[in-house]
Amino acid sequence: MPDFRSAWPVTPLAPQVMVRVERGMPDLSPEIESRVASHWNTALAKHPTLYNGRVFCADVIGAEIISGHWSEYRRVLAQMQEPDLYGSEILRPLAVVGLLQTTDGIVIGQRSEKSIYLPGYWQGAPAGNVESRDGETQIDLGAQLMAECLEELGLTDVACQIGACLLACEHPQTHIVDVGMNITTSLDFETLKERCSRLGNAEYQTLMLIRPEMTLPAPLVPTLSAMLEQSR
Repeated sequence: MPDFRSAWPVTPLAPQVMVRVERGMPDLSPEIESRVASHWNTALAKHPTLYNGRVFCADVIGAEIISGHWSEYRRVLAQMQEPDLYGSEILRPLAVVGLLQTTDGIVIGQRSEKSIYLPGYWQGAPAGNVESRDGETQIDLGAQLMAECLEELGLTDVACQIGACLLACEHPQTHIVDVGMNITTSLDFETLKERCSRLGNAEYQTLMLIRPEMTLPAPLVPTLSAMLEQSR
């Protein structure tokens, strides 16, 4: 069994797993709020374009249902900098990650060296936090991933199709939970790469086409390893 399963816990998911908001955002004590603000201000000084949006955090991860609450990105970022900040009240921010199949192979992306989270790592593309766009109480993971396709790769729903959910994979330090999902596109890799360069947001410093016989680049986000293993 691959090492990533002990380091990054993996939960198999139903193809159409439901994600539901089941409680409000918890209050913070003045002391914790002060520490969150300090981490946020430090991050803003380095990354002035950071936006404190609402992100979904999982309380319970099951194969059929993931339940949780909306939180603030600044709270999530503070936990990334100080993993024990909330004690037993750990935030598990949910993210969507694609396993993108083109006509000639699977596409992966190398995260920018300027990224706050896992700079330089190779991962499934696209990927991004599950965000609140309309104050929703039930989350459409397919719509979330489709929004990332457009933002990061310049792909519209005409050019690609979101498929089934595969698994959830949790980073043991930051507790970010990746939900891996299938994506298929009618484009070949070169066309996709050109579209990403022209319309994408430069999230990835490099895109790569991989095939079964290839040696994978390093370092890899374990979610990608888990998705590739399941897709074999």
